[in-house]
Amino acid sequence: MPKSFNIERENLPPVVQGWLRVVGLADEETVEIIFTESEVLLRRPMSPQLRAWAKGVSDKYDRAFREIVGL
Repeated sequence: MPKSFNIERENLPPVVQGWLRVVGLADEETVEIIFTESEVLLRRPMSPQLRAWAKGVSDKYDRAFREIVGL
């Protein structure tokens, strides 16, 4: 399964284009659509700098959580 892929907006199904309009992302050049087992997430993609910062922060919290629960 690919980690990411690009689809031109006009090739998205009408229902997905409707989702983007409803959540205020219809005018965005790029939108992340993330499929999980139980939900579909729509969001503006983060900048590479923000992604790097968020990864460091989440790694720090993940280490703390593992330490607390003894994993």
